[in-house]
Amino acid sequence: MRKKTIKMIALVLGSMLLIIGLTGCEDDTVMNLVIDDKPYQDQAVLDQAESQSEFSVQTPLYASIYFIESPKGMKYTAKWFLNDQEIKSDEKEMLTDKAGIIVYSLEADKVMAGNFKFQILFRDKVITEQIFTVK
Repeated sequence: MRKKTIKMIALVLGSMLLIIGLTGCEDDTVMNLVIDDKPYQDQAVLDQAESQSEFSVQTPLYASIYFIESPKGMKYTAKWFLNDQEIKSDEKEMLTDKAGIIVYSLEADKVMAGNFKFQILFRDKVITEQIFTVK
């Protein structure tokens, strides 16, 4: 009886630690986020790139995000805002296991003058965001 109790306690504690570890990773899954007028598919190139703070009207935009600790199939939602109004939402999933790049795009006809915000959400929780201007 005592051995069963010890095993049960160990199992419960182990499960709790696993759950805490997995939920703790949700906020730390984005290693790099670059918004640019071109997409980045290669991690080394993405690591060297920098987001611009200003873009021109009618320029297609791409948000390239390098995720870690994200199993294949994990879904993230991207939201684009213009002057605090949501103009596009797009959900994509990891195609690779543990680490990889997902690229979200905003069509040129939606890139108008104003203040933009780009957010990445996991289960409706914002895990990162970036603000920029279009003139």
